[in-house]
Amino acid sequence: MVTVLLPVRDEESNVVACLDTLLAQTAMPWIRVIDDGSADATAALVAERAAVEPRLTLLAAGPPPPGWRGKVHALWMGAQGVTTPWLLTTDADTRHDPELLARALAAADRWGLDAVSLAGAQETAGLYQHLLVPLVFALLDALLGDWREAARSTGPPVANGQFLLLRRQSWESSGGFAAVRGEAIDDVAVVSRLRRHGFRSGFFRALGLLKVRMYQGSSAALRGWRRNLGGLLGPRPAAVAAALAVLAAPAAILFYACASGCLAAAVLMWGAGAASSAILRSGSGHRPGFGLLYPFDALLLAWVLARGAHDFRRGHLCSWKGREMNV
Repeated sequence: MVTVLLPVRDEESNVVACLDTLLAQTAMPWIRVIDDGSADATAALVAERAAVEPRLTLLAAGPPPPGWRGKVHALWMGAQGVTTPWLLTTDADTRHDPELLARALAAADRWGLDAVSLAGAQETAGLYQHLLVPLVFALLDALLGDWREAARSTGPPVANGQFLLLRRQSWESSGGFAAVRGEAIDDVAVVSRLRRHGFRSGFFRALGLLKVRMYQGSSAALRGWRRNLGGLLGPRPAAVAAALAVLAAPAAILFYACASGCLAAAVLMWGAGAASSAILRSGSGHRPGFGLLYPFDALLLAWVLARGAHDFRRGHLCSWKGREMNV
């Protein structure tokens, strides 16, 4: 039923564990790993596994042509010649429950969807990730609004490239990956294009079935979220301004209260901010104790968001694995 397209670039620390969970799927997909110019042992590790796994194939994407993003070009290469009814695009930093793909297919059948995308549990390590990641996803939740509308295909087009299941015929009739070859936020672009051609998509939570650790190390996390938020929110300056106000204004008032000697007011404001941060973290499965570090978490997110929006205005997002990200 399904061909998995897994584009990889320098993923030697992730790819084997990801493949283990994909090969364990009860839906028994075919898996195509498309190497996008890795300079480490990624391709060798996949080739070794493919030698003993008949459902696994390794392809080389080659350099992307002018005007193409590397990941989208790899997906386009991987989709050539596929005949299964469904395509699943995913990332090497994901870990899939054995029933995940089968349940996504069932959701597509139940709701008559041409695309199913999932939000998984985001794993964190290190102080900066613990501070930043839960608030990033709280911000994205606030921008998304009603999850029921996203699930029913009645809200805005939303997608997560960490798990994006596509009805192949619908996607090909909408133009396929070549139609989004220059998009910085390719997952949202895919679903938006499907919607414009009259197809339906659903976006669901799958916190217990999909686990993701997007970045290894604090520096990679800060640069990665700067790039992602810049690409996602850069075209929406009003949303950026509103988010920065919500994040920074209470912290500024808190610091003013401390500086002016209004300690009771400062304690009340800190307590409210810390409690809110703890609740957000608990709701997404993260450690609520890091809420005690408020307002540093809010200010860190504000800094990353502001830098990302500035990058977008300049026309250059943070580079990704040696590749420039122009907008």
